[in-house]
Amino acid sequence: MNKYLTQILVVLIMLVIAWGLFSLGKDNNDKPIEASVQQAAGDIVLPSRFPINEEYFPIRNWSIEEPEINAESGIILNIKKNGKQTILFDKNKDDVLPMASLTKIMTAIIVLENFDLEQIIKVSKESVFALGDKGHLFVGEELKTKDLLYIMLIESSNDAATALVLDGHIGYKEFINLMNEKAKDLNLKNTYFIDPAGLSSQNISSVIDLANLTQYTLNYPILWNILETSEIQIYSIDNKFEHGLKSTNILLDIVNIGKTGYTNEAKGCMLTASNIQDNYLITVVLGSDQREEDTKTLITWAKQAYLWQ
Repeated sequence: MNKYLTQILVVLIMLVIAWGLFSLGKDNNDKPIEASVQQAAGDIVLPSRFPINEEYFPIRNWSIEEPEINAESGIILNIKKNGKQTILFDKNKDDVLPMASLTKIMTAIIVLENFDLEQIIKVSKESVFALGDKGHLFVGEELKTKDLLYIMLIESSNDAATALVLDGHIGYKEFINLMNEKAKDLNLKNTYFIDPAGLSSQNISSVIDLANLTQYTLNYPILWNILETSEIQIYSIDNKFEHGLKSTNILLDIVNIGKTGYTNEAKGCMLTASNIQDNYLITVVLGSDQREEDTKTLITWAKQAYLWQ
């Protein structure tokens, strides 16, 4: 009897040992793969024998410190091709500040969703004398809606923005209502519009709201086509008037699209979007004395502080 009990006990001990070894191997196999960082070089080194699922990119290199920017607020938002968002960096992302001519992004969206781009608009005296000295329009000239979008977005023309609203078929008050309704639909909780050009300091938003608005523009390739244009000639319907446009965005050599803004109250404002390894990298700065330098700092940092593939 004792002999049989001993044999059973030995078998049980062997089973326990086998289970322990199996569990140890399983734990090692299931352990997440982490990137090792060479502190001196600042490079991320991934174990070559372990394939990394693309959903884990970009991977942060913590040996690189966060950037410093002059702007009152700023953000880097990464958008994967499946629409998933990741905030890579932010400074006061929810602070509500004047957005100046970044307003015109929403103005363009309302036009794209409610206007026929081939519709001809006759420019009124009121539109021509809107504040701002870029994108001069002429009283009585006729332009396609699409061409007014080019003038408004490339040279940040206030009179073009006003012409789209005052001289279009919707009417000023209703157009502004549509802008604010769209902000609510997109859950832009910190955003409110008073005018279509951004002249009023009561046109307010936050960098997180504007980053989300920029993501929404992915629905409109024509908007991206306009914002990536550095120079273009636009003509009135009768070819009597010519508008030579040059983009206010001097960073088009390093970004896909961008929009600038400035008023004394808002100071320098800028948003950009770039394509990196099937990701969209969106940056926004508000309240900056050096909007281009801040934007370049954010983009450069994002490329260095993260491994993208």
